[in-house]
Amino acid sequence: MPRVVVLGCGTGVGKTRVSVALLNELSRRQVPCLGLKPVESGFLRDPAARFAPPAGSDAAALTNAGSLRSSLEHPLYALPQPISPHLAARAVGASIDVKQIAIWVEQAETELTPLVSSHRALWTIVETAGGVFSPLATGTSNFELALVVEPAIWILVAADALGVLHDVSSTLQAMVARGRSPEHLVLSGAREPDPSTGTNAGELEALGIANPSAVLTRNDDSGISALVDCLLAKT
Repeated sequence: MPRVVVLGCGTGVGKTRVSVALLNELSRRQVPCLGLKPVESGFLRDPAARFAPPAGSDAAALTNAGSLRSSLEHPLYALPQPISPHLAARAVGASIDVKQIAIWVEQAETELTPLVSSHRALWTIVETAGGVFSPLATGTSNFELALVVEPAIWILVAADALGVLHDVSSTLQAMVARGRSPEHLVLSGAREPDPSTGTNAGELEALGIANPSAVLTRNDDSGISALVDCLLAKT
């Protein structure tokens, strides 16, 4: 049961787009897959649909892109205010517990619709909220969330835009210092194009910072295919 955690160099870098692209490509190849968003701020719940995430939410986008759905309430931490998750949780008197997220992810993988009878591996894509080190609670960030759902493949997403050389370099250095670096880097055309857009993948490689596994251009997700080839080849 391969598990992928999608992390970001920051907010608004295209994590949801990359997660959805992964799920769409896996579904297209008839690989059973489940999309999960454990924490989402700016989430306005529909009282009439307890288990279904509302249209327009990241959770709904992941649910609809996957070939499987969980019967568990989704996301686990649905936070109304569109601010940092730890602040959004505090505003409703809650506290995000990554150990509970790990339990929730495991339960979600077992309570599926339709039931999985195929011999093929079930892939779970877990998208985080904010950047790698965005706080979820005191002393806890998305880095710790990713650790508690191990074993997993970590994918770091960065915007294909000005500043990405610094963002990727600093994020990778911080992750390495904490003892865990991502297996893959994906650049996403998540922002308005600038003079650096389209050249950043080559510069990251030339400077020895990282070698992106995939690049998603402004309106084209086909670049995700190379990453999915790599993921499936190793399972």
